Amino acid sequence: MCQRSFAVPALPSPENIAKPCSQRLSPAAILVNFLTEDQDSMCNILRVQWTVIPRSAPRPWIPCGGCGSLKPFASSGKIRLNANGRKLDAWLIYKCLDCARTWNRPLLERQNVRSINSSLLGALQSNDPEWIRTQEFDVDGLRRHAQRVDEFGSVNVYKKGSSPRRDPARLEIAFVVPSPTSMRLDRLLAAELGLSRSQLHALHAEARLQIQPDGREILRRRIRHRTVITLDIPPDADRKAIIRAAGDGGVPRMAQSIPPSEIGSKALRTIKFVHSARRISCLSRREGAGNAEHFQIFPTY
Repeated sequence: MCQRSFAVPALPSPENIAKPCSQRLSPAAILVNFLTEDQDSMCNILRVQWTVIPRSAPRPWIPCGGCGSLKPFASSGKIRLNANGRKLDAWLIYKCLDCARTWNRPLLERQNVRSINSSLLGALQSNDPEWIRTQEFDVDGLRRHAQRVDEFGSVNVYKKGSSPRRDPARLEIAFVVPSPTSMRLDRLLAAELGLSRSQLHALHAEARLQIQPDGREILRRRIRHRTVITLDIPPDADRKAIIRAAGDGGVPRMAQSIPPSEIGSKALRTIKFVHSARRISCLSRREGAGNAEHFQIFPTY
């Protein structure tokens, strides 16, 4: 049988065994160790949300029977329904901008009523403005019936956020885009923050402007829903002006108007906000019928 020998280390003598420390650690010292530099820098970020709402819906160009040529049409916001037994047809009515001749854009054709979702059927019967708005911005659906579709890049931007504990060195913007828009990301950021497009592209190349989700030529693409950008504010820029333009404090910093047709309501309310220290006061208000509201924000700076 093969035998092997092993060296067993000698046990330490009782004199060499370290005695337990009788001093107690201070709880405050333990808590301080958890505060890292990264956690401290998180408090130095201004986080805001921008809701981008297009001002005008796309306009299809349709051969107009009244004008005798190709003309732009605009949505009337009204649905036409025709039921034949259990079959249902639905159209969205458009009008020629020159002669007001109508064009019925097909939405449903010979659809069995029982196969239609109850919420969709209710939206068709009630001319639901929000549902109609989604159809108006369905560019792919329009291109199936129109020879040409005009899109518009003008938008309204509603901003809200909270003030950081100190002068922020970084800005984070989360975009909410309920309806598609042709507005490019670099053009919107340049117009709202007061930075040139060349500055924005340089910052993006230096990784000081980060965009999620990222991609090739992302700054030159259209603004997408749930896009998030993080900007290291340039030291040579007017930091206070950028923070104010971004929407610090939860109060929109620029004049904007969201028409009732764009938010699905005929109600009207005009509010003037004044931001002073830690309070917001409502100076004037005019109400109309309905529960939804039309907001018009006036700058106070």
